[in-house]
Amino acid sequence: MEFLVERVFAGLLAVLCPLLTIFDLPGNSILLITGLGFAFFDEAMYFNGRILSAMVLIYLLGEAWEFCVSLFGIRKEKVSWFAVFLIAIGGFVGTIMGTTVVPILGSIIGGIIGASITAFFYELARTGIKENALHLAWEAAKMRFLAILGKLSAGIALAALLIKQVYF
Repeated sequence: MEFLVERVFAGLLAVLCPLLTIFDLPGNSILLITGLGFAFFDEAMYFNGRILSAMVLIYLLGEAWEFCVSLFGIRKEKVSWFAVFLIAIGGFVGTIMGTTVVPILGSIIGGIIGASITAFFYELARTGIKENALHLAWEAAKMRFLAILGKLSAGIALAALLIKQVYF
Protein backbone atom coordinates (compact mmCIF):
# COMPACT_ATOMS: atom_id res chain seq x y z
CA MET A 1 0.00 0.00 0.00
CA GLU A 2 2.85 2.39 0.70
CA PHE A 3 4.12 2.21 -2.89
CA LEU A 4 0.70 2.69 -4.48
CA VAL A 5 1.28 6.33 -5.41
CA GLU A 6 4.55 5.54 -7.17
CA ARG A 7 3.00 2.66 -9.09
CA VAL A 8 -0.04 4.65 -10.17
CA PHE A 9 2.20 7.55 -11.24
CA ALA A 10 4.48 5.24 -13.24
CA GLY A 11 1.53 3.48 -14.86
CA LEU A 12 -0.08 6.77 -15.81
CA LEU A 13 3.14 8.05 -17.37
CA ALA A 14 3.70 4.75 -19.18
CA VAL A 15 0.37 5.23 -20.93
CA LEU A 16 0.47 9.00 -21.51
CA CYS A 17 4.08 9.58 -22.53
CA PRO A 18 4.07 7.47 -25.72
CA LEU A 19 0.98 9.46 -26.71
CA LEU A 20 2.91 12.68 -26.08
CA THR A 21 5.61 11.36 -28.40
CA ILE A 22 3.04 11.00 -31.18
CA PHE A 23 2.18 14.69 -30.72
CA ASP A 24 5.85 15.73 -31.10
CA LEU A 25 6.01 16.49 -27.39
CA PRO A 26 8.77 15.27 -25.01
CA GLY A 27 7.15 11.99 -23.91
CA ASN A 28 10.37 10.01 -24.17
CA SER A 29 12.27 12.62 -22.18
CA ILE A 30 9.66 12.53 -19.43
CA LEU A 31 9.89 8.73 -19.25
CA LEU A 32 13.68 8.83 -18.98
CA ILE A 33 13.66 11.56 -16.34
CA THR A 34 11.00 9.68 -14.38
CA GLY A 35 13.04 6.46 -14.42
CA LEU A 36 16.12 8.32 -13.23
CA GLY A 37 14.04 10.16 -10.64
CA PHE A 38 12.68 6.93 -9.20
CA ALA A 39 16.22 5.55 -8.97
CA PHE A 40 17.41 8.56 -7.00
CA PHE A 41 14.19 8.88 -4.98
CA ASP A 42 14.54 5.43 -3.44
CA GLU A 43 17.79 3.85 -4.51
CA ALA A 44 17.27 0.63 -2.59
CA MET A 45 13.85 0.03 -4.14
CA TYR A 46 14.13 1.36 -7.71
CA PHE A 47 17.80 1.51 -8.68
CA ASN A 48 18.63 -1.11 -11.29
CA GLY A 49 21.72 -0.33 -13.35
CA ARG A 50 20.73 -2.54 -16.27
CA ILE A 51 17.28 -1.02 -16.60
CA LEU A 52 18.59 2.54 -16.31
CA SER A 53 21.36 1.86 -18.82
CA ALA A 54 18.84 0.37 -21.22
CA MET A 55 16.55 3.38 -20.76
CA VAL A 56 19.35 5.83 -21.54
CA LEU A 57 20.45 3.81 -24.56
CA ILE A 58 16.93 3.46 -25.97
CA TYR A 59 16.27 7.15 -25.41
CA LEU A 60 19.45 8.13 -27.25
CA LEU A 61 18.72 5.72 -30.09
CA GLY A 62 15.17 7.05 -30.46
CA GLU A 63 16.34 10.66 -30.57
CA ALA A 64 19.18 9.86 -32.98
CA TRP A 65 16.80 7.89 -35.19
CA GLU A 66 14.30 10.74 -35.40
CA PHE A 67 17.01 13.32 -36.04
CA CYS A 68 18.83 11.31 -38.70
CA VAL A 69 15.76 10.07 -40.52
CA SER A 70 13.92 13.40 -40.44
CA LEU A 71 16.79 15.66 -41.38
CA PHE A 72 19.31 13.57 -43.23
CA GLY A 73 16.70 11.38 -44.91
CA ILE A 74 15.19 14.34 -46.73
CA ARG A 75 18.62 15.95 -47.12
CA LYS A 76 19.70 13.08 -49.40
CA GLU A 77 17.30 14.54 -51.96
CA LYS A 78 19.80 17.39 -52.42
CA VAL A 79 17.70 20.11 -50.84
CA SER A 80 19.10 22.98 -48.79
CA TRP A 81 19.16 23.07 -45.01
CA PHE A 82 16.61 25.85 -45.23
CA ALA A 83 14.26 23.45 -47.05
CA VAL A 84 14.86 20.78 -44.41
CA PHE A 85 13.97 23.32 -41.72
CA LEU A 86 10.80 24.39 -43.57
CA ILE A 87 9.71 20.77 -44.05
CA ALA A 88 10.27 20.09 -40.34
CA ILE A 89 8.15 23.12 -39.43
CA GLY A 90 5.47 21.98 -41.89
CA GLY A 91 5.45 18.55 -40.27
CA PHE A 92 5.08 20.06 -36.81
CA VAL A 93 2.24 22.35 -37.90
CA GLY A 94 0.56 19.39 -39.60
CA THR A 95 0.85 17.38 -36.40
CA ILE A 96 -0.90 20.10 -34.42
CA MET A 97 -3.62 20.55 -37.03
CA GLY A 98 -4.16 16.80 -37.32
CA THR A 99 -4.43 16.51 -33.55
CA THR A 100 -7.24 19.06 -33.46
CA VAL A 101 -9.22 17.06 -36.04
CA VAL A 102 -8.59 13.47 -34.85
CA PRO A 103 -6.53 12.95 -31.69
CA ILE A 104 -3.60 10.50 -31.88
CA LEU A 105 -4.08 9.09 -35.40
CA GLY A 106 -4.63 12.61 -36.72
CA SER A 107 -1.30 13.61 -35.23
CA ILE A 108 0.57 11.03 -37.26
CA ILE A 109 -1.36 11.65 -40.47
CA GLY A 110 -1.24 15.43 -39.98
CA GLY A 111 2.52 15.39 -39.50
CA ILE A 112 3.03 13.34 -42.63
CA ILE A 113 0.68 15.51 -44.70
CA GLY A 114 2.18 18.74 -43.31
CA ALA A 115 5.72 17.69 -44.21
CA SER A 116 4.59 16.47 -47.61
CA ILE A 117 2.65 19.62 -48.52
CA THR A 118 5.49 21.87 -47.38
CA ALA A 119 8.00 19.87 -49.43
CA PHE A 120 5.73 19.95 -52.47
CA PHE A 121 5.22 23.70 -52.44
CA TYR A 122 8.87 24.40 -51.65
CA GLU A 123 10.08 22.33 -54.60
CA LEU A 124 7.36 23.66 -56.90
CA ALA A 125 8.32 27.24 -56.03
CA ARG A 126 12.02 26.47 -56.45
CA THR A 127 11.96 24.54 -59.74
CA GLY A 128 8.46 24.91 -61.14
CA ILE A 129 8.50 21.20 -62.09
CA LYS A 130 5.50 19.33 -60.74
CA GLU A 131 7.15 15.89 -61.00
CA ASN A 132 10.11 17.00 -58.86
CA ALA A 133 7.72 18.51 -56.32
CA LEU A 134 5.70 15.30 -56.13
CA HIS A 135 8.86 13.25 -55.68
CA LEU A 136 10.13 15.45 -52.84
CA ALA A 137 6.68 15.42 -51.19
CA TRP A 138 6.63 11.60 -51.30
CA GLU A 139 10.13 11.39 -49.82
CA ALA A 140 9.21 13.85 -47.06
CA ALA A 141 6.11 11.81 -46.20
CA LYS A 142 8.11 8.57 -46.01
CA MET A 143 10.84 10.11 -43.88
CA ARG A 144 8.33 11.69 -41.49
CA PHE A 145 6.50 8.38 -41.07
CA LEU A 146 9.71 6.45 -40.40
CA ALA A 147 10.87 9.08 -37.90
CA ILE A 148 7.58 8.97 -35.97
CA LEU A 149 7.52 5.18 -36.04
CA GLY A 150 11.05 4.89 -34.65
CA LYS A 151 10.53 7.45 -31.92
CA LEU A 152 7.20 5.90 -30.91
CA SER A 153 8.86 2.48 -30.71
CA ALA A 154 11.48 3.95 -28.39
CA GLY A 155 8.71 5.50 -26.28
CA ILE A 156 6.90 2.20 -25.90
CA ALA A 157 10.14 0.47 -24.91
CA LEU A 158 10.88 3.20 -22.36
CA ALA A 159 7.38 2.85 -20.92
CA ALA A 160 7.84 -0.91 -20.58
CA LEU A 161 11.17 -0.44 -18.82
CA LEU A 162 9.66 2.11 -16.43
CA ILE A 163 6.90 -0.37 -15.56
CA LYS A 164 9.53 -3.08 -15.01
CA GLN A 165 11.56 -0.74 -12.82
CA VAL A 166 8.63 0.24 -10.60
CA TYR A 167 6.44 -2.86 -10.53
CA PHE A 168 8.87 -5.78 -10.69
